[in-house]
Amino acid sequence: MTREQNVQTVRRLLELVNKQEFDRLDEVYAYDLVDHDPAPEHGGGFDGVQRYFADLNSAFPDLHLEEDVIIAEGDHVALVYRLSGTQRGRFHGVAATGHRVETRGMQMSRLADGKIVERWGAVDDLAILGRLNVSVPS
Repeated sequence: MTREQNVQTVRRLLELVNKQEFDRLDEVYAYDLVDHDPAPEHGGGFDGVQRYFADLNSAFPDLHLEEDVIIAEGDHVALVYRLSGTQRGRFHGVAATGHRVETRGMQMSRLADGKIVERWGAVDDLAILGRLNVSVPS
């Protein structure tokens, strides 16, 4: 795949999440995905990523991801994105607060045959919890 095709695949991920089409994540993630940074409660691999986005959307039904920076080299794409939403459900054990949150996240993807086969990533969950007025360790 070309650099531009890889970038389009990662951008398609944002579209699918924003449209809440988690049952279509197989369009961008390979079933044998290697997830180097899975959320502990979701486990790794394709199923873990699918559960992660579904649970995040359950906590923040108006979840929106927006691209800030995207850089591609070879079969890797680096993405910095902005995550925003209003908490209407449980998030890390915190009951719905109705607070709006915004934070940044990053994902590095390695692609093969048009799909993300490997990912590394981070979202600032402590910043989200802080915006929900939850005391977090400093």
